[in-house]
Amino acid sequence: MQRILIAIAVLLISVGGVATAQEKPAAATKPSAPPIEASVRKLWQAYKAKDKATLSSLIDDHFRQFEEGLSAFADKKAEVNSVDEFDLISYTLSDFNLKPLGPKTALITYIAQYEGKSGGENSKAKSVFGEVWTDSGSGWKCSYMQETYVK
Repeated sequence: MQRILIAIAVLLISVGGVATAQEKPAAATKPSAPPIEASVRKLWQAYKAKDKATLSSLIDDHFRQFEEGLSAFADKKAEVNSVDEFDLISYTLSDFNLKPLGPKTALITYIAQYEGKSGGENSKAKSVFGEVWTDSGSGWKCSYMQETYVK
């Protein structure tokens, strides 16, 4: 009887080892809010500081943007150069929400309240932003941005 119990114990241990070995590998890392939110905040700070190098490093080469009041999409060059035309004086970002679209792509939405100056005129806005960020292998980059003004 003792030999049977030992045999069953050995069998259970070996089956447990096989089951463990056959477990699926961990799924690809899902994008997490803190790194992407930090990148969004870094992008806004770079814009305010007129730091074109940092701004450019956070925007994908195939970037597109559409904003209310425009008649066409803007590209990376237009977005980076827009710091020359608009002085971002202050901003507050809130209500971040992240939705993974795949292992290396995420949609992040948030509210921005900001004040700026363009052509000598001050302006204030409250907008909802929707942005698609992709992990390029060298960090998260914004590939699409949509701003919608809140009344």
